[in-house]
Amino acid sequence: MVKPVDVWSLLTLSLFVLTVPSYADDHGNFFDGAGGSIIAVPAADLQTLRSISANAAPVPEDHVRQSGADLFYFTREEALMARKRFGARREGGQTNGYEFDRNVPADIQKRMRDDLAFMQGISGWQATPLHQQIFGMVNGPAYFKFFSDRVTGIGMNNCGSANAVACVIPYLNPSKMWLTKNFIKFNHPQISRMMVVYHEARHTETENGNWPHLTCPTPFLDANGKDIQSIWTGAILAGEPACEETPFGAYGSSTIMLKNISKYCTNCTNKVKMDADLYADDQLGRIIEPDAKKQMLDDFGE
Repeated sequence: MVKPVDVWSLLTLSLFVLTVPSYADDHGNFFDGAGGSIIAVPAADLQTLRSISANAAPVPEDHVRQSGADLFYFTREEALMARKRFGARREGGQTNGYEFDRNVPADIQKRMRDDLAFMQGISGWQATPLHQQIFGMVNGPAYFKFFSDRVTGIGMNNCGSANAVACVIPYLNPSKMWLTKNFIKFNHPQISRMMVVYHEARHTETENGNWPHLTCPTPFLDANGKDIQSIWTGAILAGEPACEETPFGAYGSSTIMLKNISKYCTNCTNKVKMDADLYADDQLGRIIEPDAKKQMLDDFGE
């Protein structure tokens, strides 16, 4: 059975949060993003997207049920639905920037602009081959281009959970990112919040099937034989759709970004670099294909 799309009832991909303390101390007077300038971007023309959405085929009522243990997700079938409705969007296929919906509160808009200004202010002296392949060099303009080429709109949504921060709903609009009120209550370091945002930006790529997640194995244990848990919610990840098998997906690409920032950023504080390394190592644990993980470790020189 099908019914018309109801944005607020869609089960969506999202990343969740649980307060996790920063494990690094600030040192020195380096860049930490606090003084970043506000980025001015051209308004995106969303009229075509709205027209497509309004006239698109209905979405099946029986979506995949989410456990809520770590994150919401979409299936490969739902990604295929997005491609049928909107066509294939190439990597970097959008060039007109992004636009906030009118209902996005001013404080959330400011947080996002400040965070993107933080990313745009990053400077680096080197980048690993995988980072160059996905983002280019470690520098702010490359990161901002990656985001603005993919995301044309930012709106408000509950993303399926009271704990959600951000999500992409590819079968509704593959170039739109949804934020929740938790975006300004996110208690993780700023660099990890940006990992969430860039993770979601990767999910806009319909040409790549929107990079859906894989189900983590059962059992899913770390090197010490302990259950691997979500750094965002504390939930055990075994059997959850919270893993990947490639360096190029949402988890892999954002991990590569953070690892390179931790290694090569020349104007970041020690705290930013240490937090980036901490969260990169955690998310690397979600890459479950041995050759893919080895490729990433070799890329990092580890």
